[in-house]
Amino acid sequence: MIDLSASTEPDLRLAARVLARVDAVANAVGVEYLVVGATARTILSIGLVGGPPERATQDIDIAAAMGTWDDFEEFVSRLDRHGRSAHSFLVEGIEVDVLPYGGIEDEDRTILWPDDHRMSVRGFREAVASAESVILPGGLVIKVPAVPALALLKLLTWWDRRATTTHDAIDLGTMIGWYSSGPYWDRLYDEELEVLERHGFDPALAGAWLLGSHMPALLDSDGVAVLLDIVGDDDVLGRLGSDVRLTRGPVLVGALAEGIREASSCTRSGGLES
Repeated sequence: MIDLSASTEPDLRLAARVLARVDAVANAVGVEYLVVGATARTILSIGLVGGPPERATQDIDIAAAMGTWDDFEEFVSRLDRHGRSAHSFLVEGIEVDVLPYGGIEDEDRTILWPDDHRMSVRGFREAVASAESVILPGGLVIKVPAVPALALLKLLTWWDRRATTTHDAIDLGTMIGWYSSGPYWDRLYDEELEVLERHGFDPALAGAWLLGSHMPALLDSDGVAVLLDIVGDDDVLGRLGSDVRLTRGPVLVGALAEGIREASSCTRSGGLES
């Protein structure tokens, strides 16, 4: 469990107030949710590397398990709508996006919003299994995706929205950096020396590979196929290497992709150890 109850970070304290309201609604209607997106990134950044990320945002995204659209409407009827979007609400003056997944999904792991907009929710269900519990200021306990699951969500979301925004890629770049920082730096030298040696004792490169290697095991075979399609396209990887806004972006994204490919092969043959 990550204990941030004593944190004085203003964005975190604001998120805690907003999520306390959301949590009360979720409990009232029996909905389980996961804090995702930029807020989860901020929480993990503070908890793992001791400070908020450079790209700040106060918007909050939650992935909420819903069996039907009626369940979704029951949940959101207790929130104040924000604009004309079906999934955006205002809580304590902050925009909260409610992203449903679960029984509400179609077979292709997408949902069809009432306005006929189709959105992929692949990765939400998988992120729940490895979620981290976090104590926020005020004592509220929430769940956020573990770093590999959040990075996976960011990669999949970037893929879906790459024509309109680079924000998801920038967040993915932040997480690539985490994997050679703080406790992950120690892990490289204490537990992953072989990986480090393979990458010329370059912690950033080894960390990127290791992060990629942790993604495929989170997915079913269809999800792994989607992931391999993304990292199997050199043009796509080139764009991602630029969008992550890292000094060695293309090289680090290449290592991430190689980790994904190698782990996918091992997962299919039953040889991957996490």
